[in-house]
Amino acid sequence: MLDMLLKVETEIRQTIRNAQNTRQLFRHESGRQLMLSEVMEHGVTDGPIIGALAIFYAPGQFLTLDRIIAKNQQFKKQRRIIYYLDSRTGQIGSTLLLELLKIQDGEKFSKAEFVQKIDKDYFEDFTVSSGEINEALSRMFRKTMKNYFGINGRFFSRKPFSIYFRKIKVGKNTFDKNAYEMRKHEIDHQVNQFINKLNATFSKS
Repeated sequence: MLDMLLKVETEIRQTIRNAQNTRQLFRHESGRQLMLSEVMEHGVTDGPIIGALAIFYAPGQFLTLDRIIAKNQQFKKQRRIIYYLDSRTGQIGSTLLLELLKIQDGEKFSKAEFVQKIDKDYFEDFTVSSGEINEALSRMFRKTMKNYFGINGRFFSRKPFSIYFRKIKVGKNTFDKNAYEMRKHEIDHQVNQFINKLNATFSKS
């Protein structure tokens, strides 16, 4: 009985610790701590945003990223990025994206240390090199995510943007190469609704 009580106590402590850590990852510009769900819906700023990220995650299958940028007083969607989670590039790209979303504007940042952390936390037991991770990160900063993230000297630069995050089910435990195609219209519809909402809010401001 004592062993069982100690096990339950450990699990409860870990649950509390995880919840506290999640709260500390995100902070509003006013200083208020945010839960991840709040960040997903409202972003971390009350002021004007440069755009948004719409992310759809299907466990074990794919993660899609729609980059939405404000141009000429309208929010417009850029080409969708699809990270297939059975591929090296998909695993590296999706991991980098999710970890970058945890970093706040002005936070001290070392690219080399960040790459080492990704390598150790996610790929230490796999045949993914730190060079591949570094190359993917450089491409994000230089090209695909340059409107959202960057490095300013020794600090991380994060523009104000909103996040729309949805987890979707595809009904299969093994990888299905057609999983994205089966959900594409659903994702398109929800992204377009999100953009319409952004534009409606933008026009009232």
